[in-house]
Amino acid sequence: MELSDLEKESIEAFCANKTMYNAVKKVVLAGIYSHGVIKAGEAHDPYKNRAFALIASHSDSKELGDNVKAWFEGVGALEEAYNKLDQVRSEKEDNGEEEVNSI
Repeated sequence: MELSDLEKESIEAFCANKTMYNAVKKVVLAGIYSHGVIKAGEAHDPYKNRAFALIASHSDSKELGDNVKAWFEGVGALEEAYNKLDQVRSEKEDNGEEEVNSI
């Protein structure tokens, strides 16, 4: 994957802010992890659960199993890709000194 130096530096800054990094991860993955979870004060819809929705739309067990496996693999791929953000590095030189804005 090709990224510009600015893009790489932006990703580095994003990853350095652990609060932001973890908050965005929660938002991105919440739809997958909490899909169909019962929440206080909300009406429960059992067909919102991804597995139940797949069962309702597939009569063939093999096709259902293939779709559940694909969903599982997709979740894993998304998690893995998000975790790789920490590996992005810009080409800037590290001379051991912090840059300080001067007045």
